[in-house]
Parts: sequence; structure tokens; C-alpha cells
Amino acid sequence: MYYGKKKVLDPDSLVRSRAEVTKFRNGAIFNAFAELEGIINKSALARQYFHKSQSWLSQRINGSTMCNKEMAFNAIEARELATAFRDIAARLTGLAAEIEAVADID
Repeated sequence: MYYGKKKVLDPDSLVRSRAEVTKFRNGAIFNAFAELEGIINKSALARQYFHKSQSWLSQRINGSTMCNKEMAFNAIEARELATAFRDIAARLTGLAAEIEAVADID
């Protein structure tokens, strides 16, 4: 697993707990946002990909209870989130390629 810039004290424990939590849709989504904390702008993601507010997104990520109902991503919303992550990844890959193409010009 790629940890990026994070310092992980016990990688084996992290892998085990991650394997358990990602068996469930909301656990996998919560874990994704935990790992991307400070990298993904939740407000922009909610607006651009769901046409919703940041609070709507946060309620689903955190499983908040509203009007005696637990907020969670349904299957369609989870697929839309996965598509959004893939779109962001493709955009980042394209931008990285543009930077590499001109990195040595100056």
C-alpha cells in the first residue's frame, strides 16, 4: 500500500485494520477520505461532482444521524464518488505529464 508522505508507526496493523474497514462501502469511503485528509477539497468535490453542499458530503462520510436516519452513501452515490476520484486521478496524471514535459526547459 502507498502511504505517501505519511509516517506510519505500525504498517502491519494499519494494513489489517484497513482490510477490515474496507469490506464495507461506508468504511471504504471513510477510509479514503481519512487517507486523503488535507489533499481533497470536500467542498469543491461536493459541488462539482454531486451538486451538493460540503455538509451533505460530510454527513455521509461521517455517518451522521439526521431526523433519526443515518446518513450514508447509497450504491449510486458511491459509484459517483469512485468516478469522481478516477476523474481527479486522470486530471492529476495529465497535469503531471505536462509538468514533466517542460521540466527541463528553463
